[in-house]
Amino acid sequence: MKASKVQSAGRFGVKYGKKIRERIISVEKKQRIKQKCPFCNKMAAKRLSKGIWKCSSCKRKFASNAYFLE
Repeated sequence: MKASKVQSAGRFGVKYGKKIRERIISVEKKQRIKQKCPFCNKMAAKRLSKGIWKCSSCKRKFASNAYFLE
């Protein structure tokens, strides 16, 4: 079987175009990785839902940007 290039954006099929699907892939990759917690400065914060984050190290739940922390 051939490797898929569309990754998580494959759910949209061809109706939205290649560029939009590529943007979705880049945003979803960023939002699903662990990011740096603003309180304990460890790479342990994960996104729970839109704008809600939780650090697995210091156990804090906080609100911030919708997709990734900066």
